[in-house]
Amino acid sequence: MIRPLAQASAALALCAGLSSPSFAAATAPVQTAPTIFSPGVISGAGHDAAPAFTPDGDTVYFGRQAPDTAAIMESHRIADGWSEPRIADFSGEWSDMEPSMAPDGSYMVYVSNRPARAGDKPGDGFYNGKAWPGKASALWQVRRTGKGWSAPERLPEQINRSTSIYAPTVAADGSLYFMQPNAKTGNFQLFRSQMRDGRFEEP
Repeated sequence: MIRPLAQASAALALCAGLSSPSFAAATAPVQTAPTIFSPGVISGAGHDAAPAFTPDGDTVYFGRQAPDTAAIMESHRIADGWSEPRIADFSGEWSDMEPSMAPDGSYMVYVSNRPARAGDKPGDGFYNGKAWPGKASALWQVRRTGKGWSAPERLPEQINRSTSIYAPTVAADGSLYFMQPNAKTGNFQLFRSQMRDGRFEEP
């Protein structure tokens, strides 16, 4: 890890034409043209979206959707690319998608139609001016444990105050961004909830 002072010194050296080979290599041009990520393995014919990488970059979780269901998939970096994706341990029973990894990798937030109470059926979603039977969505999280991931936990009601919540993103300070439809217009809006003392504040 380059400390800020060393980073600034290296930048000044570069401006003066005194950059070291190691620093020059670190700032070499990178590929800028878009390319398909892991074609035929992760990126296929289906709707594969919302990748969430672990901090070391060696594992990726993403949503794979079909017309009537969705699951969160898991793939690992291997010698010649990425492993064949499999359904993540915490997914597969309900329609799950859009995973978002906490920057430190300690937990992951995702969208699911999993009912709040065991034994219930998924509720209905309401957005874009119509009802979507069985497609209610709420934010859930799993926590990293020594053996993988914890059982899914539903985020508190001040977050899940709508039946149509999507696109979670976890910031470095623990605050949570997501979208839900405006109660009057039905149009989606972005919301933010600050994490403070281990609890989410009102969005």
